[in-house]
Amino acid sequence: MAAKPKRAGASNVVDLPPDPRLRTRKRWIIGTSVVAALIVTLVLVLSFSPILAIKNIQVEGNSLVKEKELQRALEPLHGVPLARVGTGKVMELLGGQPAVKDAIVQAEVPDTLRIQIIEHHPVAVLTEGSKRSLVGSEGQVLAVLGEKDKPKLPTVKSSAVIKNPKVFSMLTQVLSELPDTLLATVDHATATSKDFIELKLKDGTLVIWGNDQESTLKIKVLEALLGAPKDKESPIKVYDISSPQHPVAR
Repeated sequence: MAAKPKRAGASNVVDLPPDPRLRTRKRWIIGTSVVAALIVTLVLVLSFSPILAIKNIQVEGNSLVKEKELQRALEPLHGVPLARVGTGKVMELLGGQPAVKDAIVQAEVPDTLRIQIIEHHPVAVLTEGSKRSLVGSEGQVLAVLGEKDKPKLPTVKSSAVIKNPKVFSMLTQVLSELPDTLLATVDHATATSKDFIELKLKDGTLVIWGNDQESTLKIKVLEALLGAPKDKESPIKVYDISSPQHPVAR
């Protein structure tokens, strides 16, 4: 059979099937765009929609600050979407509460904000006449005590020297470095100057601490002295650890 003649102008190029990689890439781009659009929509809904607005605020971990005071400070958060509230915003509102050190914020869908309060650790009770206040390691007042409040902490009586912020913060810093077991034995503390701290223990023993240098060594020395066998006939009344390398007991 004779071959059919080629038509004039006919092309010798054979059409190839589409590259499957291009098809996959196109699907991937479309899919990624859809996911991105959904994420943007979700963020907008979480950030601005009243559906997930805060209606309940649960506060935990507070002992120095009353819950009513915390709830009053956090009132502006009601109606704000959960996604727009973080630790920074909460701490900004609680800035007027000196006892609050930090906060852990957790959102619980659909409308609850749970806040774990972290408070400063009190180290002493400052007495000014009939007024008593809990103070922290930096000498800051954390809370005013009521008549029935009896914390098991050393007392510090206000004086002209103690009212010096540098002296008072030095004293409270020393108290904050004492282990809890040792702090519990201190009845009251005082500072007669910026370089001279004294601790009176509950058993009547006087500890001459000196300045706030070498506190770690002083603690070890004092613990060793207090743990040594006692002579009941000649009880020790004073421990001078102002120079911890050369402690004196008398």
